[in-house]
Amino acid sequence: MIEDQHKRYSEIAFIANIWRGLLILALGWLIPAQADGLTESMRSSTVPVVCLTSPTKVGAGSGFIVATGKHVVTNRHVVACADEGGRVGVMSASGELVQATVAWKSEAKDLAVLSVEKDLGGQPVAFATRTTIDERDKVIVAGYPGAAQRSARDFGKVSFAEGIISKFTELDSSGGTIRHIQITAPVNPGNSGGPLFNEFGQVVGINVQKSLTAVLVVDPTALLGVRQERVPLGEGVAWAILSDELLVELEHLHLPFTATRSKPNAFSTEFAKQPILFSFAALAMLLAAVSTGLLLTRRGRVAIKDVVTRGRDFATKRVSSPAKPSASPVLRGISGPYAHATIPMDDKPIAIGRDANICQLVMPPDAADIGRRHCTIRWERATRTFLLEDCWTTNGTFLDNGEIVEPAKPRSIKPGDRFYLANRQYQFEVAVESHS
Repeated sequence: MIEDQHKRYSEIAFIANIWRGLLILALGWLIPAQADGLTESMRSSTVPVVCLTSPTKVGAGSGFIVATGKHVVTNRHVVACADEGGRVGVMSASGELVQATVAWKSEAKDLAVLSVEKDLGGQPVAFATRTTIDERDKVIVAGYPGAAQRSARDFGKVSFAEGIISKFTELDSSGGTIRHIQITAPVNPGNSGGPLFNEFGQVVGINVQKSLTAVLVVDPTALLGVRQERVPLGEGVAWAILSDELLVELEHLHLPFTATRSKPNAFSTEFAKQPILFSFAALAMLLAAVSTGLLLTRRGRVAIKDVVTRGRDFATKRVSSPAKPSASPVLRGISGPYAHATIPMDDKPIAIGRDANICQLVMPPDAADIGRRHCTIRWERATRTFLLEDCWTTNGTFLDNGEIVEPAKPRSIKPGDRFYLANRQYQFEVAVESHS
């Protein structure tokens, strides 16, 4: 009896050690992989911006890719030379300087949107709004500060700096009140126009300036023996323009973007940082618990022995497994112009409305009760649900039970649920279709 118990405990310890070792190996591989992936994503989205007044007079700053990859956001003052006939350029991922034109600018907001001649080869950013961030949240400045350019080989290499949000502030201008974020991360000349990322790699602001003041310094080579120089007025004080100030302009320009508007809870925050790691850890703990539980019973030990035997046989024989059926999310038209139509979906939002420039599903021009961009629907693969969002419409978006969808707050709905725009004349259903 005692020998049987010792043998059982040894088996349990053996299984536990196997799972512990697998988990440690996974941690060692997954943590660097996740961090490298986030850094690469931020690097891919950030680009150098130059403004050439003459061959010898070149201004430089930073920017980031938006929309479909052929538009770049930066500060207006970075491309101010274009007002005097200067030329604007953006460096692509291949190192080529691509000519750009100023598609939109705002002196009040100190923002500009550039249009480039061809795809830059980088990744458009995702945004997060004011509702997702608070004081003391971690932020990351990305860009091309001039002080970091030690040689020509450094040009085009992104510099990163970390800090926290100190406070939220506002700046009055002739165009109104512009919202800013004060941060502790260093922002230097050349960082202007670059992205301010949160810890998930989403853009929460556009870097604009640091705390500087002008002083006179002695310079024998200057005309009067002195020259003016800008020096830091304080340490750890810099500002970025809040992303919300840009998003409203991208809407007006009909440029697509994705933006997170709700702050995740503590578990969601950690899961978002390391989704693969959390999933593997949960699976490892579940399998370890199941294995241990089975070893505590005679029938369980027989089952484990049978599984091990079958696994050995499988490894030594060629066994063909039947293909597992796959599932695809779709949007079905129930009534209206898209009745009986089935539209495939993915994690990119489908916009529904009357404006063909900003919507994928276009309603008739005479459908006056439907907004230009009435609502969006997208598939969320992680939760296997759909997210329905009303775009501040007059006549509203409704669930099948008549409940109104609150504007700008994504509402989770399940496969099989229905919703309608303004009235039941324009009704849709979300579903997941299985196929082999």
